[in-house]
Amino acid sequence: MFARIAVVAAALAAVPSAFATDATVADLSRDTGVSERHIRMVVGARTPYPEYRIVFDRVERQLKSALGQEGYQYLLKGEVATAAQIQRAHAAQVAAAKAGNPEAAKVAHAEG
Repeated sequence: MFARIAVVAAALAAVPSAFATDATVADLSRDTGVSERHIRMVVGARTPYPEYRIVFDRVERQLKSALGQEGYQYLLKGEVATAAQIQRAHAAQVAAAKAGNPEAAKVAHAEG
């Protein structure tokens, strides 16, 4: 009995990310290539960021490109986990379209 528990515990410890549902700003930053600071600037108050007037439009375009319009709207609502899921689906769709496989792009879009 103890052996079974040990095996299950080891399996769960080996893949904790499979059970993690909450994405963080750091995860989204890594997936989109936009810094955490800039994501927080776009989503939150802009005045604490002196670079706001210079980089806001560029960062906003970059996030919209990476997330798609729907994912960007979720990000603005503060739903980072949903935005990250949509970003992954959007990235899969873009990759399939670039590979010249419109059927795979449709499937990726349907799953997202």
